[in-house]
Amino acid sequence: MPMMKNVLGLDAGSHSIKAVELRQTLRGLEPVQMRVHPRTDDEAPIGEAILRFVRMHSMSTEHVISSLPGDRITTRRLEFPFRDRKKLASAVPFEVEGEIPFDLDDVLIDWQLVGGDKSHAEVATIIARHKDVAECLQALAEGGCDPRVLEAEGLVLGNLAPLFDIMDTRLLVDMGHRNTTFCLLQDGRPMAARTIPSAGLALTQAIARDREVDLQRAERIKCEEGIFDLGFTSASQGALACVDRVAREALRTLEANEPMLGGSMVDCVAGITLMGGGARLERVDEFLAERTGLPTERLSLPEDPERAALIAGGDPVLFGPAIALALRGTAQAITRLDFRRGPFAYRADLSQIFTREMRPTAIMLGICLGLFLAGWATSSVLEASRAEKLEKQAAAMYTQLFPDQPVPERPLSALSGAVQQARARAEFLGLYQGNLSALDLMTLLSERVPPSLKVKFEEVAIDRKLVRIKVIAENYEAMDTLENTLKSEPIFAGADVTGKIATLKDGSISATLTIPLETSEEEA
Repeated sequence: MPMMKNVLGLDAGSHSIKAVELRQTLRGLEPVQMRVHPRTDDEAPIGEAILRFVRMHSMSTEHVISSLPGDRITTRRLEFPFRDRKKLASAVPFEVEGEIPFDLDDVLIDWQLVGGDKSHAEVATIIARHKDVAECLQALAEGGCDPRVLEAEGLVLGNLAPLFDIMDTRLLVDMGHRNTTFCLLQDGRPMAARTIPSAGLALTQAIARDREVDLQRAERIKCEEGIFDLGFTSASQGALACVDRVAREALRTLEANEPMLGGSMVDCVAGITLMGGGARLERVDEFLAERTGLPTERLSLPEDPERAALIAGGDPVLFGPAIALALRGTAQAITRLDFRRGPFAYRADLSQIFTREMRPTAIMLGICLGLFLAGWATSSVLEASRAEKLEKQAAAMYTQLFPDQPVPERPLSALSGAVQQARARAEFLGLYQGNLSALDLMTLLSERVPPSLKVKFEEVAIDRKLVRIKVIAENYEAMDTLENTLKSEPIFAGADVTGKIATLKDGSISATLTIPLETSEEEA
């Protein structure tokens, strides 16, 4: 998903086309535009009208969210004694199969959890025929708006709950041109939906029949004069009957779901919220409140200023369904139903990967790649410079140690080899301080002892750090002379008589002479 994207909620109604475009960013949502365009010719292909509409307002069509009309959908509420999603995915089609007059191969089925507990699931299931889904997708594609998600009209209205802070139990009523759609929310989540064929067009036709005028004149009467007289009477009884049917169906929807609500609708339902073109009819909210006994109001701007600014570009009553569709394509979506599955699954056009929505991501990726390459090149140059400097130092050291030899191509390797050879030679010869072997040390000791000095070496022990000699001398003066004579030699400068001096039977003395041979690291 790109870092920023524009989402277009497209409500392609039979009377007008409405669209809400929002921008999803890392910080949240931003408004782009809210547009409506009437359909002057109901018989003209809707794809052509959508194409003109989108081009006229330069709308982004990369992430389009639309819906399948409610009169093309069958809704079922199912219950299962388990909640595992994998089991539900297998069980829902079999449960639905016996309740529909079609083969499972001819329909698309989607479902959403709407209630239950850890060991029990309540599922809202939607069913649509392949034929209806294909026709809807084809019309949208002809309009240049191939949708990424094809939602179910009705339940998709549940996406309005977070934006409009509808967190109680409430019935949303979308009074459109041909149909009226009901969506029951419980605690802000969509629980059930249904659609009836009684809405604005039925009102217009009833007025035309009752007043014996054409449809255009009847439409003006409906919009300008309304249908209600004082006391909710009407000059058009047919129009009054249409609105009364909406009230009765609203009550039927609530009564059918009372078991789920956990009580009577009077006690559980907070009220009715109206939207759609028919909701603009004068005093229709008062009439429905009087007929249903429930508080009824039109959808209005949220109280929160930030939320209100998001949809301030249009009337929420008119744009309610389109707002719900736009929110379906954002991180704030509540519903997850989608008819774009199986043979109708959305397939992204990879040629559009660098469209306007992806350009910021591509630019940032390019900058990061450039910084990485620059850092790698700089590091390589510094390492090469450091290696060259070390090679020069090694060459100078080699010249100092081996002045009579030419500097090899790799002085560091040559120095390492020389050190290894020296160590091997030392191990073989047993070298000590001054590169002297044990034999050299004994010869030097013999040379430093004066012939006139009567001393005898009985035991000699030599290791890397110390020479230890058991000496027998004729008297103390001879022992001191030996010690001082050896100290005159730099190698034996640490010579010392240690330990207890013993007197033998013949009057001579015995002592231990130690000569340290420790070498500093630099000398080594």
